[in-house]
Amino acid sequence: MTHHAPLPATPQDAIAAALDDYWITSDPAGPFHTTEAAQHVDASLTGYGYTITTLTAAAAPRCTCPTPSRANITVTALLALACLLGCLASLARGELGWAAIAFFGAAALANETAASLHTRRAHR
Repeated sequence: MTHHAPLPATPQDAIAAALDDYWITSDPAGPFHTTEAAQHVDASLTGYGYTITTLTAAAAPRCTCPTPSRANITVTALLALACLLGCLASLARGELGWAAIAFFGAAALANETAASLHTRRAHR
């Protein structure tokens, strides 16, 4: 009856197991070949069900636009507040159409403010 090694719990454990296996099966008197070790690790990871992929698309910056300034964020936040106050004033006068338009304007400007803050924080 043969014993199979348990599957590693994490990718790091799988890499460590593959390197240990390479260290045990390679010639200890010979030089350490990184290319052979990498091929062995790749084959071992494939055997465990892992794949090695590149992250070129994910590593590329998503937005090449300039970082929003503090003044831009402040102006959009103040416009959102003005629209919200306009919504409340329209509701007080009973003008539901204008209140709805002001509410949607406030929501759009608040969303723009939040996106600008997120972009600014991401570029730090």
